[in-house]
Amino acid sequence: MKRLVYLNGRLLPESKASISVFDRGFNYGDGVFETLTAKDGSPLFLKEHLMRLKSGVKALGIPQAGIKGLLGDIENGAIGELIKKNGLKNSSANIKIIVTRGVDAGGHTPKKGARPTVIITAKPVDENAVTRRRKRGIKAVTISGFMPSFPGIKSLNFLPNIIGKDRALSSGADEGIFTDGSGRITEGTSANIFTVIRGVLITPRLGKTLSEGPLPGVVRGAVIRLAKKEGIKVKEAEIYKNGLYRCDEAFLTNSVSGVTPLIKIDNKLIHNGKPGPVTRLLQGLVMEEMR
Repeated sequence: MKRLVYLNGRLLPESKASISVFDRGFNYGDGVFETLTAKDGSPLFLKEHLMRLKSGVKALGIPQAGIKGLLGDIENGAIGELIKKNGLKNSSANIKIIVTRGVDAGGHTPKKGARPTVIITAKPVDENAVTRRRKRGIKAVTISGFMPSFPGIKSLNFLPNIIGKDRALSSGADEGIFTDGSGRITEGTSANIFTVIRGVLITPRLGKTLSEGPLPGVVRGAVIRLAKKEGIKVKEAEIYKNGLYRCDEAFLTNSVSGVTPLIKIDNKLIHNGKPGPVTRLLQGLVMEEMR
């Protein structure tokens, strides 16, 4: 079937949904986006994703008034309508919300008065692939030499993540894990990372500026909240590559897969190479929330 997309307040066939060649999102990656999952027509963690979207818009200096119509349409059910029109109401859907600064034929410096371009897409999720990854776990490789420029926001400047993912897949792994010059772990190309050492859940701490630390992931936040509720000690601290090799468990989180066990890093098994009990517990708790 031909999919529809939401573009600037209208539902259009994807073949007719187009933006200007002078859109700053296309020219400079000047914008932000959110990716979330919908189950049976309902978007998950929508409030948290919209909070992060608004935070990113504010950080870029895009006028909040420019996304008022988008937020109003979402509040009035635009995502649910798009899911329904694309035949995804009874399955899992990948929802992507994009906001660019808009059309501006000038140079690097944005001109005032540009109207933001707002887009929502909805496409099917390969549920079988997601289930296999959750059940068996995945392999990852560490990546050094480049990192996301502004990991504190989910910007359209996604080139490091794309290159990192491609390098991981080319090496036979499923995910790439960014490390800085000292071997410190920050995040994956499409996920946050957690380790478990002697029952303590550890994840890299968020940065004090937009250019530091990992992305404040929505499922990352849910895992921390659920772990504390279960009485699991949570520590936000630096994780180094050698420490990752020696941990008892590790897993990745994002809004599509939830909690995915990490069983091998740089061809080294993590513990016994099988998903651990803390990982399985949190995986189940997150899946229950996603239901």
